[in-house]
Amino acid sequence: MRAAFAEYAGKLPQESGALRERLEDVQRAMAEGGAVLAFIDNVAVGSARFEPDGDGLYVGRVAVLPEHRRQGIASALMRFIEDLARSMGKAWIRIGVRESLPSNIALYQTLGYQTIKTEPHGADRSRTMVRRLSDQ
Repeated sequence: MRAAFAEYAGKLPQESGALRERLEDVQRAMAEGGAVLAFIDNVAVGSARFEPDGDGLYVGRVAVLPEHRRQGIASALMRFIEDLARSMGKAWIRIGVRESLPSNIALYQTLGYQTIKTEPHGADRSRTMVRRLSDQ
């Protein structure tokens, strides 16, 4: 995750908290929900975390190493989490996406996520995007 977020250091209007996370922070987040990894040839190239959020799951820290982007890895991670959420009886997935990363917004829109709220995120703005799992 840190390697995937490293390129944003000093470039976003609001620094990402991902670069300040410690091992204990990640372990705590995983204990409250879970995480998935994507591998190519036994090398982890992508990851995402999730946690229960009422009738849905909140997904965060979706990360793909720069040299492996635009290969469908983030989409595969999200589809996996969506399938997991269905198996848990969850009705929707929620994710927060910074407006300073328009390619991420476009990715989630192509996956069927819709913006339900936009709000300040420090010096940036964040969109809350949701996909209802029954919309298939």
